[in-house]
Amino acid sequence: MSAPLLYSGGPRLAEFIRRIDGLLGVIAALILLTLMLLTCVDVVGRYVFERPIPGGFEMTELAMGALIFTSLPLVTLRRQQVTVDLLDHLLPASSRVFQKALFDLISAACMGVIAWRVWIKAGQMEAAGETTATLQIPIYPLVYYMGVLAIVTTLLIVLLAWLDGTGNDESGPVHS
Repeated sequence: MSAPLLYSGGPRLAEFIRRIDGLLGVIAALILLTLMLLTCVDVVGRYVFERPIPGGFEMTELAMGALIFTSLPLVTLRRQQVTVDLLDHLLPASSRVFQKALFDLISAACMGVIAWRVWIKAGQMEAAGETTATLQIPIYPLVYYMGVLAIVTTLLIVLLAWLDGTGNDESGPVHS
């Protein structure tokens, strides 16, 4: 993990962003560590002792979902999304600010729709009592977690777009 980010939106905002980045970084690291340990133990159990971890595959699936959605706000805070700038050189510099704001708003809208639909799906899974096949782990808490992180990502996209628009963060993220 890289160092937490600082934004020039004031000391309170910078501290808030640092805390979010740090907390989500620790959570992502713990999930990744768990995935690595689970995979190692499962492989050793499967090929050395011929006894794989029961439900190892579904635990891996759940952890991957958690890791992906935990990483979304981190990628957003660090502005590390995949970008394609094939036509940027054709645009005048003055329109690039507009282009960035437009794409931030489109991204926020898309992530907002994802958050909304994930939240609805979590409620449906809770109502239906859906669980994993082998271990019978309820799935809805993870899906709610994913929905919360999608909402956080949406809010961060809007916050960063606002900072860009007010000139408080023209240079993007700065590593401390």
